[in-house]
Amino acid sequence: MTRPSALRLGLLAGLPPILCAVPNLVLLATAADHLPDPLATHFTANGADGFTGRVATMGIATALAIGSGALFAAILVVTNRKGAPLRRPDTTLDPNRLLVATAWGVGALIGTLLLAATRANLFLVDPGQATLPGWTFPVAAAIAVLFGAGGWLIAPESPVAAGVPAPAEPLPIGRTERVSWSRRATSPWMLLAGLSSILVGVAVGFVVHPAVGAIAVVAGIFAGQLALVRVVVDQRGLTVATGLLGWPRWRLAPAEITEVTATDISPAQYGGYGFRLTPGATAVVLRGGPGIVVTRRSGRQFAVSVDDAETGAGVLAGVVRKAA
Repeated sequence: MTRPSALRLGLLAGLPPILCAVPNLVLLATAADHLPDPLATHFTANGADGFTGRVATMGIATALAIGSGALFAAILVVTNRKGAPLRRPDTTLDPNRLLVATAWGVGALIGTLLLAATRANLFLVDPGQATLPGWTFPVAAAIAVLFGAGGWLIAPESPVAAGVPAPAEPLPIGRTERVSWSRRATSPWMLLAGLSSILVGVAVGFVVHPAVGAIAVVAGIFAGQLALVRVVVDQRGLTVATGLLGWPRWRLAPAEITEVTATDISPAQYGGYGFRLTPGATAVVLRGGPGIVVTRRSGRQFAVSVDDAETGAGVLAGVVRKAA
């Protein structure tokens, strides 16, 4: 299967969030005489509780659309760089389709909510009288699901990795020997993504609702926390600690491990960067390239991207064999 072009992938992921913002921007521009200024932009069950100038609302909506579109496009293009395997042969998860579907769904959700907020202000003199019906959010979610499904269907399939890597060669460890191996990994890209998510969250909270924006802000903080990882292999097994405080933390004891491999990891294999949960696998992925993949007794895999993965995998395989 041929690898899709970077331009096609970028357009598939980047254009929908921008296009979904167009109806709201057109309404703001063409219905200026029928809209109050400022607009009601925050809503509760009792009505409007926050207001923003019309020009400022247009600027924030434009920046949000372009920023999210550019972010989705960049992620998809980077994770499809030449030579990176994209889909494990033993999984049906298609990362390209998942990322495109997410871009379409998120774009549709934000675009629908912003359009509904603007429509709530039409023909009002006092923006304090604006109300957002309770069915707005379920309808926006349904539209997002439909758009996401369309993105999934139209996205090109991900190429499959050539084969399953061989298990790591265990390091010989004496009965009285103790070994330790550790590496740190950082991701400037994830730091940037975390900052972008925080900025998007602030914009969404300002325009739509603070609770909605808070979700994106928390996600951004979490992404920044995951941008620094320390991987340790010793007699306790494999330990992966994230952030300055070492949390979240994952520890796999030797008794839990059945196989260790060192292989090239692509973020798209697991649906993107950061801490990922996919069918059959948990992954901490800061960047594409070398990584350690562990198979647990349950059959579930744990993967972490780290430099000098062959050495770390050999040490871990030796620890597992010694503990057996």
